[in-house]
Amino acid sequence: MTSSIEDILKTAEDPAYHRVSTARIAAVPQALRDEHAELDALLPTLTSETIDAHPKRAATAERLVEIEAELEAAMIEFRFRAVGHRAWADMLREHPPTEAQRKADRSADHNVETFPYAAMAASCIDPVMTVADVRRLEESALIDVKAWTELWSKCIDANVVSAAPKSLAASILLASSAYASRPTTSGFPAPSSSDA
Repeated sequence: MTSSIEDILKTAEDPAYHRVSTARIAAVPQALRDEHAELDALLPTLTSETIDAHPKRAATAERLVEIEAELEAAMIEFRFRAVGHRAWADMLREHPPTEAQRKADRSADHNVETFPYAAMAASCIDPVMTVADVRRLEESALIDVKAWTELWSKCIDANVVSAAPKSLAASILLASSAYASRPTTSGFPAPSSSDA
């Protein structure tokens, strides 16, 4: 299929085609985390043949499900959208690695102490953030190492990772089911157990 440059440019400039990647960060009160941990540890100790045979077991399981729904609802989403090659390259140029960073990592292409904040502020479309907001967020107790890594990786996903999405699970499933039901393609019949 051939496209004109005008068609390609229309697609390139259409926000519907700009990559978006979403990070989900847990904003859960500690009391709710503690209650979940306590009930989750308690549930296996409430033994019975069926869930109905032990009323406390059923109530505990129901409460755990309720808490898990509250935990899911407490997730905060950060949506990052690609800023484009030129803007990304300009930001890299504005935040070069320091001499010490270059000595530590010869492949360093940015200042690790300034660039991630600028990139996240430029890329995050919901919520909109400034560099100061990103720094303040990182300094909060809400953002642990895992949460920060999630935010940064989704910013990178939106701006750097350009491959079309593929489902590994679907590929494996289809390959295994196709292989199991696939007729032999060679000109020879498949060997039988009596050929040995």
